[in-house]
Formats: sequence, C-alpha cells, structure tokens
Amino acid sequence: MKKEAGIYYINSRDWEKFLGQLSAQYCLYAPKEGLTGTEYSIFGPENLSEIVYGGARATQPLKCFLYPLQEEVSPDDPQADKKSVVLGVKACDLKALRILDEIFLGGDVADPFYQNRRENTLLISDDCTEPLGTCFCTLLGDDPFPQEGFDLNLSCLDAEILVEVGSKKGKDLLQQCNIPLHSAEERHLKLRQQRREAVVQKLKQINKDFKFPLNVTALLQDKYDSPLWEQVSEDCVGCCACTNICPSCHCFLLIDSLAASRGLSPVGFEKTRTWDSCQYPGFARVAAGANPRGKLEERFRNRLYCKFEYKPKNFALLACTGCGRCIEACQGKIDIREVLQKLGG
Repeated sequence: MKKEAGIYYINSRDWEKFLGQLSAQYCLYAPKEGLTGTEYSIFGPENLSEIVYGGARATQPLKCFLYPLQEEVSPDDPQADKKSVVLGVKACDLKALRILDEIFLGGDVADPFYQNRRENTLLISDDCTEPLGTCFCTLLGDDPFPQEGFDLNLSCLDAEILVEVGSKKGKDLLQQCNIPLHSAEERHLKLRQQRREAVVQKLKQINKDFKFPLNVTALLQDKYDSPLWEQVSEDCVGCCACTNICPSCHCFLLIDSLAASRGLSPVGFEKTRTWDSCQYPGFARVAAGANPRGKLEERFRNRLYCKFEYKPKNFALLACTGCGRCIEACQGKIDIREVLQKLGG
C-alpha cells in the first residue's frame, strides 16, 4: 500500500457527520462494547455514538472481513461485494495483514476472492490507548500504534481527532467528505507522541515479568528437538482456538459437494473453502495414513515454528503480532509469552 502524506485534525462532531455519510455508501464496521471486550458490529447513522475509539484490539481479528470462516469458491470470478469500511483496526492486525497479503496476493496467481474483498475494503485504524493484560507487541519489537498499512489512522485527542492519511484511497475518501479539515499543528503532533509513549510504558509494565530475546527466530533455531515441547504443551487440549482467533493464521480446507439439486452451480458441484488448523490431529496426515505430526507436542511446536521461523524465512515477517488473542482464547490457559520464556531459559 503506497503511503500518502497528510495529517489533519477534525472536530469529533464533524467526524461523526463524516461517518454518517460513509455509512450511506459503505458497510461500516467498528468496535462496540461486548460481553468480553470490544467486538466489531455494523453501524449506521442511528448508532454511531456507540463506536469505541482507542482502547485495545477487538476480539475478532481483521481477517474475518477479508478471509471468512467459510465461503463458496466457485469456478466463476467472484462478484464484487459492496464496499466496506472497517474502523478501529489496530497495529497488530495491520501487521498480520502483511502476512495474509503475501499468502493470498504475493504468488504468481492472486486469490480472486481475497483480492476482491481487499480491494473493496477501506481500513481506518486507530492508536491503542488501553492495552490488555495479554498484549505484548512491544516484546516483539513492534509499536501499539499504526505506522503503515492503513488508509486512514485516527489518534483521538479529547475533542479533536488527528487523521493521518496512509494511502491514495484514504486521501480520496477525505476529499469526498463535506466537513472542515485542518492541517495538524505542532501541538497536536506533540500530544499524540506523548500519549503513544505512555501506552508503550503501559505495555512495558504489563510485560515486565516476561524475558526472552527480541529475536525469537534465533531462540528457536536449536530448540526443535528440545524435551521442553512436551512440557510446554501439556495443558493444550487441541481445541484450535489459538489458530482460529489468530490474525495471521490462514490454513484452509477445500470441500467439494454436489450442488446441482440446489441450483448453486452450473457445473453441478459446489466448492467450499473453510478454515483449517495445523493443531487438528489429521491436518498433516497423508493418503496412506502416515502422520508426521501425530503427537500433540509436535503440532504445538509446528505452530510456533510457523510463526517465528518459517514465515520469517519465507517472507521476512514474523507471523505473531503480539495481539494476545491466543492467550485469551486458550482453554488450557497457555500463555505464549511463558512458553517463549521457558524455551529461552
């Protein structure tokens, strides 16, 4: 995504008017308070006041909007979806998006279904202001505020909102709005920096008890045959919550089924793509029945190696963003920070 220059400030009331205009043209998704944190919901002019700005990342990962849990992938080209705006995206999800883009768009042939949604989705990110106890992006060398990958980024400064343009799509969107925009002043940029630094300090306090090398890839290089894998995976129940909630996990399964009786396909079958998980016992099983990862600890190890060694080797990107969703979702109460600390000890 090409970076476009420009930082503006806007009155919060005018921003809400802008969102009202957007909701008439786009499907507008944004965070709202849920039972266990913020959750994405669809918004219209009648409920814009319920949008939660700042805070921490939403429960659902961004990938849900671009790579759904289940979808029909027919031989025909995908139909263009209605354009969407996803507001409140955090830096950890934008980092994960780089992995998804490499997987689905970076090869010789782009995935047309992912590409269609990607092109028809505008991303309005915002800074984290209240990281959760499971957030650890700074332990991986990342920041809790977006610096790239967004169309627009918001930094809420009390009654004003700082809007940074990150792409041509974002620039065009602002130019279409019928609201006053003002170039950011030094006081705005200084206040934004102060608040960002305060959040970094919060994260340092949250993670003060976890010590492992910043270069996790190097940490794992001589740990493949370590007996520690059985120990760190002993509480895993194989529920796959970690991979389902992860913003960068992307494995899928294709299922063919008859569809002529339902009139769904002119060629008489329906092909469905659904999320899969490397944590399922049968994920790596081959046709003859052999399974190179038949043991739970082998599957557990594979997930960490995929995040911290295989993806960096192939794409020069860590596939863990420190969002902490896997820690929250784990039925066995496994904390990946503790796992890395034990492996590094």
